[in-house]
Amino acid sequence: MSAKRGNLPYLLILICCCLMAASAVGVYTNSVGVFYTKVSADLGVGRGAFALHATLCALTAGFLCPLAARIMRRYPMRLLILAGSVLAGGATVLMSLTSNIYVFYLLGIIRGVGMTTFSLMPVTTLVNNWFKEKHGLAVGIALSFSGIAGAVFSPLFSSLIESYGWRTSFVWMGVIGFLLTVPGMFFAHYEPEAIGLPAYGGVLKTENKAGTAVDQRKEAKGAKLYLPALILLSLMTVLHTSVTGIAQHFPGMAEWMGMSAAVGAAMVSAGMIGNIISKLIIGSLSDWIGPFRASMWMIAVNAIALVGLLVLGGSAAWVMYAIAFLYGTVYSVGAVGIPLLTRKLFGQKNYSNAYSIMTIFTSIGSASALTIIGLVYDMTGGYTAALMGGLAIDIVNFCLLIVMSRVQAGREKNVA
Repeated sequence: MSAKRGNLPYLLILICCCLMAASAVGVYTNSVGVFYTKVSADLGVGRGAFALHATLCALTAGFLCPLAARIMRRYPMRLLILAGSVLAGGATVLMSLTSNIYVFYLLGIIRGVGMTTFSLMPVTTLVNNWFKEKHGLAVGIALSFSGIAGAVFSPLFSSLIESYGWRTSFVWMGVIGFLLTVPGMFFAHYEPEAIGLPAYGGVLKTENKAGTAVDQRKEAKGAKLYLPALILLSLMTVLHTSVTGIAQHFPGMAEWMGMSAAVGAAMVSAGMIGNIISKLIIGSLSDWIGPFRASMWMIAVNAIALVGLLVLGGSAAWVMYAIAFLYGTVYSVGAVGIPLLTRKLFGQKNYSNAYSIMTIFTSIGSASALTIIGLVYDMTGGYTAALMGGLAIDIVNFCLLIVMSRVQAGREKNVA
């Protein structure tokens, strides 16, 4: 059956994953910021009060991921994507009809519930199940579309808001978010074995009866939620995602450095380009040198960017764009590195359970990042402390990766 179909089923799954990541992250998460100014002004509330609906959405999606990990095994993936897309898209469209901030909070929660079926955890679980070879590259390609969609749809929605108003723009956001998930409703299967195919580069499970006892022990060992590794990876996850918020402060940071707001906006764009490219790089690097070293390289580059902001801040515009581009590597570790590390530490068998826990810490870190950095600026009158804090976190996480790699090497040696 595999020979007849060739690589088409695997390509379709990868396309589905790319588009679901584009919907959940690129449209519903990365693009919502362009609504803050107009909507908060019309509702007569602060930007922070309106932004809370997006925070509630992200936290809901994160905290429900453990439940999603269970139901994905029990119900058809295509039906779950359909149900989740209707909830998320419908809630977004309904935002166009309300002027009550508390209704926005409720609809944000509903959108978060829907997103659990097509967000990063389901996407990376599908890639894990479908790709044995080129796994890191497949994850990198799929999750790079979250950055691509953010870069495409943020200016699109901004233009729609200026031309037609924020209410019509919310309708378009809900429709686009829904349409991006449609392929998944037709082609997404939890495992390739469901349609009689092996994972890409692997063999059918029914054909792999002659597996050695050593291989079986390794798989069982990797599948356990080994507590020390779980604690270390959880700590790294919450710390690293708290650093990502620095990029959203580039416009204000540029003005603080004595540069124009236009330079700050261009820095955000440069960071998004770095985001997209570094996700592809870390995936390929992981296939070549492993997820620990690949993540270390990306964190090292991010640390260099932070040093650049501290030392060269206020230099020529092209220098700031280059630094912002390098800073985009921060997203590659959060979006691609952590899923790859989770698979390495806990095995494919228990990936969805382990990564669903990581998504909780991802939600906590990313949801608190913007607020914490803003508070640090308010208290100190500048961004130096936030940048130094980010650099300290990079150093800590680099050390955590070294410890985790040695822990994993020790576990593998024990079952060899």
